[in-house]
Amino acid sequence: MLDAHTFKTVIGNAPLVSIDLCLVCEGQILLGKRNNEPLKGEWFTPGGRIYKNETWQYSLLRIVKTELGLCDTAVEDFALMGMWDHFYNNSALDQNISTHYVNLPHYAQFKSKPKITLDDQHGEFKWFDLSEVSRDEKFHPYMRKYAVWLLSKIQSQ
Repeated sequence: MLDAHTFKTVIGNAPLVSIDLCLVCEGQILLGKRNNEPLKGEWFTPGGRIYKNETWQYSLLRIVKTELGLCDTAVEDFALMGMWDHFYNNSALDQNISTHYVNLPHYAQFKSKPKITLDDQHGEFKWFDLSEVSRDEKFHPYMRKYAVWLLSKIQSQ
């Protein structure tokens, strides 16, 4: 973990590498209402950045455990959705510093909805129909793109 000053310098000068978690069950996706910037108050997938000297696999499992409370998952339960750039005009630390994430979203399909534990990053979690998320402008464009990708993936199976 970096101190706030160092992290602010990194955000202002380099992209962050992150992992988003797309949990899918019965045609729905789990989204959390964000407590923090960027996108405070928006419905978005849980996720987080990869720390220095942390493998992406360890990071994925850390995020699954800390943000969702799921301890019985394995890296093999998730599949990479590709690499996506996410750009925001602000950051978690400063409204005037933009953030660039190189995001490695992963998805997992569940047969039944897992019991999620609320963390301090989200005000609540809720399951939404993928078809609704894909076309409803109340959802952030990045969430709509994830939903379109996931619908295409599910329909091709």
